[in-house]
Amino acid sequence: MTRLTDTSPEALGVLIDCYRRMTPGRKWAILGDTYRFARTLHAAGVRDRNPSATDEQVRRDWILLHLGNGPWLTVSSGAHMPPQPIEHQQVIVKVLTAFAENGIACAIGGSVASSLYGVPRYTQDADLTSEPFPGREEQLARAFGADYHVSLAAVRDANQKRGSFNIIHTPSGFKVDVFIQKTRPFDRGLLDRRLLKPDVDPSGNPVPVLSPEDIVLHKLEWFRLGGKISDRQWGDILGVLRVQGNRLDAAYLDHWAADLGVADLLAKARADATPPPEATA
Repeated sequence: MTRLTDTSPEALGVLIDCYRRMTPGRKWAILGDTYRFARTLHAAGVRDRNPSATDEQVRRDWILLHLGNGPWLTVSSGAHMPPQPIEHQQVIVKVLTAFAENGIACAIGGSVASSLYGVPRYTQDADLTSEPFPGREEQLARAFGADYHVSLAAVRDANQKRGSFNIIHTPSGFKVDVFIQKTRPFDRGLLDRRLLKPDVDPSGNPVPVLSPEDIVLHKLEWFRLGGKISDRQWGDILGVLRVQGNRLDAAYLDHWAADLGVADLLAKARADATPPPEATA
């Protein structure tokens, strides 16, 4: 089976070169950045569902997700660490700003969105769905400076074929995969259904994110295309279903799952996401 990937051979070579050049200290710092980014997405998700949530409630929810119930829940977190800039966030904001300044509609998807809506996981990349922008490829590529790798040829090819291209922040190796909106009825409405989430941007500016229903459907389709073997994709799907629960539009999910040919996977995901009776007692 051909391995499903969203990274071009050229971009993969750039990433390998990025990591080869990094010092061990720099790699360690990136791990810390990845951890803080996951905590930030988790906090944004909690406050998205409960705007009045306190810092302590956010902390307890994080611990419950990763350690479960236990005496550690009552341990004081001590003094709050001063907030640190998160490089992953800065890269995402830079990319979103470049698209916005060039008048190109887009929205965050992938594991960043599923971490916001469901269970956060550590990631070194972000997905972006973009409307087609033929004729503006060079204009967009020029918006990124020397710290970014953007292949103009790949951008043009993605627009022509409704495919994807990669934007890489070379100092950190953080990658943004840009998927050009396809012509299918489902895809044509994706950006119309996007939601604005201010807690994702440290400055509080509204950030466009695909809807939780569309994230589930996208990941179900990607899971099938990948041979139904990706535990990470399946875990992301279950996380969104469990955390969002009745907030999800079930009729919308049923309609488009049938249209995309993933109704069977949606049914299985719903069953897997439902806790056993003894867990609800």
